[in-house]
Amino acid sequence: MARAGYPLYLQLKSWLIERISSGEWPEGTMIPTEQELMLEHGVSRTTVRQAVLDLVSSGDLIRRQGKGTYVARPDHIFTSSPLYGFKEEFDYLGRHVDILSLQIDLVPADIAIATHLRVSIGTPVIHVGRIVSEAGDPIFADESYLPESLRHVCSEEQLRHGSIFSALEAHGIAIASGEQIISAENASTETAQKLHCAVGDAVIHIMRTTKNGGGQPIEYSIARYRADAYEYRIRLARTLKM
Repeated sequence: MARAGYPLYLQLKSWLIERISSGEWPEGTMIPTEQELMLEHGVSRTTVRQAVLDLVSSGDLIRRQGKGTYVARPDHIFTSSPLYGFKEEFDYLGRHVDILSLQIDLVPADIAIATHLRVSIGTPVIHVGRIVSEAGDPIFADESYLPESLRHVCSEEQLRHGSIFSALEAHGIAIASGEQIISAENASTETAQKLHCAVGDAVIHIMRTTKNGGGQPIEYSIARYRADAYEYRIRLARTLKM
């Protein structure tokens, strides 16, 4: 399992995903206990819990009280909200944005990309890097990674004038679900250059994995927004249990 330079929980998470993706652990399989994983991989209980909880949150595993943790159905989803591409969201809000910079190339998957796309480390994947502007001012920059089999979808013409989601759907590839994590961070030198902000300025960080109807990941993306140009709003409703 050892991968020098990567957090232990991410290494363990990658190992668990490999067992699920390969079919070694089919749906309904009870995974090893925390104690067994700790002994097998030589890691702490905290590391095991973080890796397992990440996969429970993404719907890959499901916990059953008093019984253990099991491999979930590919379509096991706990909650849902409308799923828009990063650029599509601005179109929906009536905000006109332009692609200021676009880069498309092939890169080897590192452990994070491999874990989210469920491919082997080093596998060539498509990388799409964009800087998106509104009225000439950069408002977000994103890095998206897709399986190499989708290379025909990612032409400069398609992505210069549309979204990645629209390009996928134009080629008959159904987008069924996604999971995303939203957090705050300070702009690095690279991010500050892209977004025309100061190093250390607050930025909104969104990491997302998008899947097709079979539960197979088809895009892994990381987007960083200028905090003074974007807000994330959620409408909530309370349902009382009778």
